[in-house]
Amino acid sequence: MKQTIMTIAALCVMMAATAQTPEDSARWEILLKQVSVTAQKPLVKQQIDRTIYDVQADEESKSNTTLDMLRKVPYLSVDADGNVKIKGSGNIRIYRDGQLNNSMTSNPKQVLSAIPASMVERIEVITEPGARYDAEGVDGILNIVMKKNHSLNGILGTVTVQTDNQGEPVGSIYLGTKFGKLDLSLNYSIVDLLESHNERNQVQNLHYLDSGNDMMFDTNMKLHGLYHIIGFDASYGIDSLNLISLSLNGQAYGIKFGGDATMNMMNGNDVLWGYRENYDNSRQSFYNFDGKVDYQHLTHRPGEIVTLSYLLSTSDTHDQTGEYYYGWTNRPDYYSFDRYFRDDDGMFVEHTFQLDWERPLSQQHAINAGAKYINRSNQSEGQQFHDNDMFASNDFSHITNVAALYGEYRYTGKKWSASAGLRYEYARLKAKFRDGSADDYSSDLSDLVPFAAVSYRLNDANTFRFNYSSRVERPGISYLNPFRHEDMLQVTEGNPYLKSSRPHRLSLTHTYLSSKLMTSLSVQWATGNDGIGAIISSDGDRIYATYGNIQMYNILSSNLYARWQPSAATNLTLNMGAGPAFIKNPSIGLKQNRWYWEGSLVLSQKIWWKILLNANCGRSDELVSDVYQHLGPLYWFGFNLQRSFLPEDRLTVRVGVSHPFSKYQNFRQYTTQGDYTGYFRQKSVQQWIGGSISYRFGNLRSSVRKANKTIENDDLVGQKKQ
Repeated sequence: MKQTIMTIAALCVMMAATAQTPEDSARWEILLKQVSVTAQKPLVKQQIDRTIYDVQADEESKSNTTLDMLRKVPYLSVDADGNVKIKGSGNIRIYRDGQLNNSMTSNPKQVLSAIPASMVERIEVITEPGARYDAEGVDGILNIVMKKNHSLNGILGTVTVQTDNQGEPVGSIYLGTKFGKLDLSLNYSIVDLLESHNERNQVQNLHYLDSGNDMMFDTNMKLHGLYHIIGFDASYGIDSLNLISLSLNGQAYGIKFGGDATMNMMNGNDVLWGYRENYDNSRQSFYNFDGKVDYQHLTHRPGEIVTLSYLLSTSDTHDQTGEYYYGWTNRPDYYSFDRYFRDDDGMFVEHTFQLDWERPLSQQHAINAGAKYINRSNQSEGQQFHDNDMFASNDFSHITNVAALYGEYRYTGKKWSASAGLRYEYARLKAKFRDGSADDYSSDLSDLVPFAAVSYRLNDANTFRFNYSSRVERPGISYLNPFRHEDMLQVTEGNPYLKSSRPHRLSLTHTYLSSKLMTSLSVQWATGNDGIGAIISSDGDRIYATYGNIQMYNILSSNLYARWQPSAATNLTLNMGAGPAFIKNPSIGLKQNRWYWEGSLVLSQKIWWKILLNANCGRSDELVSDVYQHLGPLYWFGFNLQRSFLPEDRLTVRVGVSHPFSKYQNFRQYTTQGDYTGYFRQKSVQQWIGGSISYRFGNLRSSVRKANKTIENDDLVGQKKQ
């Protein structure tokens, strides 16, 4: 690009020097009209702590959804169900403009497919979070950064309607506008979860080693309901140095489900006992809400920023499950009831206050520092009934207070770049058993969490990056709550005395960049000695499950990203990951060593009549997470055609198909060790044939301004704030 600009400059100088007459000028004008300059803005950038995909530099962002764009981002994989993973792990958090977004994290398929990629500025993949991020760690952070406002007036809107062969309609709307110094945007989506699209058959076969019996369980389930997603953003530029921004995001759904099941406990070919089961009066309702306020102050020193933030995050879950038993064979005396009913309520409330300060010391040196306080409250109430008699209840609350300080130094040179930081966190955990089922308890934890990274640019094409990080994984309420959930076959309870664990990670990355090919190869090693793992046993033909700090692991993974553009009409993107995982629980004498590999291939091809073909295929696999089980791989294939019409491509029509050769998908989980062995299989509708129409109106081409720094809570093990 630089050489091209210099050539044009030299040409202009020559033209000026030789244009002595009007005829010369006319001749130069004809020659210049034949000159065209084409420059491709780099799509992928590597920073010392993250990989950045420039969505706006990709021409397909004009008509694709945000979920479509994720398939092209380094280290990301998106399977047919919309599950997003970073380097093979689904233990990630998804942020919007630096704020944890519960809607995106818990349901990326519905939420990200409702956001036009034209509204996204860039996608950041943070595999090694620095000291500024909470020590409560996950395996990766995906940050969706929306476009910033450039003081344009007007209104922008996008309306999308989608349907498919199952008749499941989806509607979404995005609106953005500006009134002087005030910027506003609103997005809303609704999904009708139809019964015909949400049927599933589940089969579970278990062999109990102690008794030698076999359990066979076959379930057919259907569900339906409405799913709502809403977001509102506003910012007010007080002056050139001060900005206030507000963000409100939420989701809510209500689902009813029903079905039937058959259970038989076998000894060889003989039925020891069994029953039929019908699910009645079963439903789930859920909502979550996040509200955030940022105040950003720019000092008169260039690049110095002070940000004050407050975040309120809350969610509520209500589950009702009713099971009616009939058609008994050899009914045991201890199963004298005909109906089991469970009613559970869970409430999560979190308040976060944060101060961030960033100051450049010179052109090459900069420092960051900050402080954070989190007050996190979880409450769980539940009741269980046999017929009309309550036999168990639960009233449990868990409160966590976290205070943190961090400091980080960054150096940026021509060849070398480096970053180092240290984070201190003090956490106080309190558990209250308001029902008197156990004694209240509290625990104090202090952690120093270091981070370091070094980057070396060998030349314009090759860069090497090395990272070290340590994180803290605190258990969520679902792991801590000692309430016993009992049914015919299983008893599950949490462990209120779980402690935090401290994993460590090392990674090395090489990036190659040329005009038509970009590759990034990363190797990572993760290790931990006190991980939180499941403890599963059986007594006769009944399973008992809880948790403990008993898991040791070493995971070595490698990831390859390649993007090849052989011509202006063709793009090919490859994402692959593979590696071995070694996990053991010394306290129960079990270990599991297993390889995983997954990959995806995405083709974008411009064909005749301005039609764009997108095709993708892949294999999804999971890193092994405990000593008992592993998941089977999933495969997918799909393609779509899209065409834009009207000036500025305002109207986009898409038609596509996913899994054209098989209507159903089989998810499998295998249990190979422990007190029992067996498998679980879920068969669900996977084939999708449908289309969408999207219309963009107005002329405001960007979304609400955001503070450069904001709250980022990297959350819990054993709990997603859904």
